[in-house]
Amino acid sequence: MQVRYEITPSDHLEMLKVRFGVRAKLGRTLLGVAGTVLGVLGYRLFGDMFWLLIVVVFAAVTVTWLFMPYIIHRRIYNRNPSLFEMRTVTFSEEGVKSEKSTRTVEIKWGSFEKFKETKNLFLTYQTKDVVGAVPKRAFADTESVTQFRNLLASKMRRDDDR
Repeated sequence: MQVRYEITPSDHLEMLKVRFGVRAKLGRTLLGVAGTVLGVLGYRLFGDMFWLLIVVVFAAVTVTWLFMPYIIHRRIYNRNPSLFEMRTVTFSEEGVKSEKSTRTVEIKWGSFEKFKETKNLFLTYQTKDVVGAVPKRAFADTESVTQFRNLLASKMRRDDDR
């Protein structure tokens, strides 16, 4: 099976949103809100500037956590244009071969830990932090998408933790 595609800004952002998942974001956000509320209460009760500093720190950290995928996306996308250029990817029983104008990479299936599926992408994980994205739009039809999904499922475990 062979597909040709480039990773668009929206593909990359969707991948990062999965990587910095909702559960992690929710937990961090609740912690940040709790810290901010604690700081406000401390400031109201004790009037000490220390509590105002707590409010500022927790509020700043919470806002940063909420926007982290967007911050990372802009930084990576703007600094690494070759990561997002047009490529031809061949999927075989042995592994994956990705050919771009700047390089060719071959990876055996044993190098992959798991895959996830989103509305628009298949995400293949070599490690927790090394993720490849294959846009569903690269496939000719829904039958090809299903065939690819089945190939991935036969080669690595599916992570349904969306």
